[in-house]
Amino acid sequence: MRLKFDPFDGRKWNTRDIIDEDTGKHVGHIRSNGVGFTNYGGIEISLFDDKYRTTVSSYKECCGFVWGVQAVLNHMTAAPDHTAKMRESTAA
Repeated sequence: MRLKFDPFDGRKWNTRDIIDEDTGKHVGHIRSNGVGFTNYGGIEISLFDDKYRTTVSSYKECCGFVWGVQAVLNHMTAAPDHTAKMRESTAA
């Protein structure tokens, strides 16, 4: 999984799609609304039908969240099935 979105200026109202480059599927979106003003705006991120969502206050935090979700999901799908090994060892 490689999540990608087009760069944007968080100081203005923007909407960006998040695409999984491996499958070409739309997996989420980003909405910004005036980041940088006191008590106003933010960058809303939603991935996988709101399963992973947050609001951040900078573009760097947005990138960190999206790439963090990507890293965790890639790790989870690549991890071996430890429960099967545990069942085998307890059955013996």
